[in-house]
Amino acid sequence: MKLDKQTVKAAQSLIRKSPEQVKESAVLRNIVEELEIDDIRDKKIYLTPSKLVRIEEYFSKALGVPILEVDLNVETRFEASNTFSEEKWASGGVFEVMLSMTGRGVIPVKEGDLEAQPHIVYSMKPRNIYLSRIEKLIVVENGELITNWELVIPFLPRDYQDALAIFRGYGTNQKYLNDLLREVNPDSKIGLFFDYDAAGIDMALKLAEYQIVDLIVPRKLPESVVSKSKSEEFDKQFEQLIKRLNSSKTPEKVKDVLRNLKHNKLAITQEHLITHGVSLDLIKNVGETI
Repeated sequence: MKLDKQTVKAAQSLIRKSPEQVKESAVLRNIVEELEIDDIRDKKIYLTPSKLVRIEEYFSKALGVPILEVDLNVETRFEASNTFSEEKWASGGVFEVMLSMTGRGVIPVKEGDLEAQPHIVYSMKPRNIYLSRIEKLIVVENGELITNWELVIPFLPRDYQDALAIFRGYGTNQKYLNDLLREVNPDSKIGLFFDYDAAGIDMALKLAEYQIVDLIVPRKLPESVVSKSKSEEFDKQFEQLIKRLNSSKTPEKVKDVLRNLKHNKLAITQEHLITHGVSLDLIKNVGETI
């Protein structure tokens, strides 16, 4: 029998729940047929205690460890290879469990403080960073900005030009970002710099539920940048825009931004803001009313 992650997960579920019957699926059918304990009727698989014991014994022997002790939620390939023969069973991608940072601040890591340089991107596991010692941080939506941070700094509000910048990330490491915002000292300054569109504002307000933040937004948009607005993205995000605009929890200054997006049908990426030299401003202390 092929011991892929899906099969082991299905076997674990059977043993934990110990059902008398379960809805037939290709994975479950393969398990009971391979072990010659199949009793399938009307698209249901019928099980007995002895059959469940047979399944548990088979998988525990094949895996070399009791199947119920197998953690299929390990995040890194190192952790997976410590238990499984297949290291790709790790739930996260190789860099998905890392935080990517840059900027002009001190990264307080356990091995000693690291003086960040804006033309270098540092990737590290959250557990290796003293999150509570970060004094000033910008969360950035698009990774492209992190890799060109030295070009971003001149357009930032003066308060944040010496801040660390962290990539919001994808998949699993977005969870770490939420954890980070919970653990950062409440007295730290946190800036959120996302795309200037409804989706960007929506994401920023969701993060503001974890920590009081400053939103980093354009001070003024020249016509050359307005012309770069993505009408398809605006249409796609219109429902998000209206929902946030109508919410009593949305701060009034943020509603002014949303009204501007709506009136001018704007959806502008961070990259366009920076490459066209748009100066950035702050909406301070967002999160107190969310």
